[in-house]
Amino acid sequence: MRISSSIAVVLAADDRYAMPLTVTICSLLANLSRDYQLTIFIIDGGIKQANKRKLFQSINSNRCQVNWLKPQPEKLKKVKLSGRIPIAAYYRLLIPDLLPAEFDKVIYLDCDLIILEDLAKVWNLELDNHYILAAQDTTVPYISSPDGLANYKQLGISEQAKYFNSGVLAINLKKWREDNIADQAIKYVEENKQYIRWWDQDALNAVLVGKWGELDLRWNQMPNVYGDSFWQDPYFKHYHYDDLVSHPYIIHFATQLKPWRFECQHPAKDTFFYYLDQTLWSGWRPTYWGTFWWDRWQKLVRGTEKLKHFIRGI
Repeated sequence: MRISSSIAVVLAADDRYAMPLTVTICSLLANLSRDYQLTIFIIDGGIKQANKRKLFQSINSNRCQVNWLKPQPEKLKKVKLSGRIPIAAYYRLLIPDLLPAEFDKVIYLDCDLIILEDLAKVWNLELDNHYILAAQDTTVPYISSPDGLANYKQLGISEQAKYFNSGVLAINLKKWREDNIADQAIKYVEENKQYIRWWDQDALNAVLVGKWGELDLRWNQMPNVYGDSFWQDPYFKHYHYDDLVSHPYIIHFATQLKPWRFECQHPAKDTFFYYLDQTLWSGWRPTYWGTFWWDRWQKLVRGTEKLKHFIRGI
């Protein structure tokens, strides 16, 4: 079933992210080497059948097999939910249990990404003894950064330990399963709710400190690289502006101002719409009132979701 020219990728989304999920997959396929095919697993947080059909009709099925995975929310009944973050944000912690046992590695991708480089280059990197490969977070570069782990001293973690962003991960499933990393991360979230800032990302950084390998920052370009303050930061002074800003491998729209929001001013938002126009959402653009009502609908949905989550945790 596994062949050397097949790459396994997992994403997670609810219906609100069906469109950007499709755009991410289309950009991945457009830039993937012709020597490879994709086996895609989507952790389905409630995507409607109509949007699933639009996804299928938007991608090249000759190069991509899509598998839908049903999450196990009961395993996450005690995690912290807050503001704009839905339960789907924690689904990557369920990956080792959800994927078939024959897969010993996988690439995890958030669904607010545009892939501009051949993802096979990440797939072919040696994991060695690392649990994951990830890029250092350019907004939270160190565990001890102001928005890093609030309890790093209590955990006995060095202030110089680097903090990674979990939006792009090459995961060593074999080691995750052997050492129950997912259970450790879920337990961390449950026991440290008062310290959690970045949800499962905090948990993974706490559990995997010193156990992960670094990806080039171009594999997870964050929005802050477009600001002057980034280039004045001594943490990243060795990076070349042209490489990181003009030639990213993956663009990560990591803030709340996503390209599908009317007020988004991200310099690369046109790149998002270039790939969107290759899907069945072609021609769609955000409007002021569309964003206004979208926000109110999302608050209603997330309020209902938090209530269900609270009831499950009782």
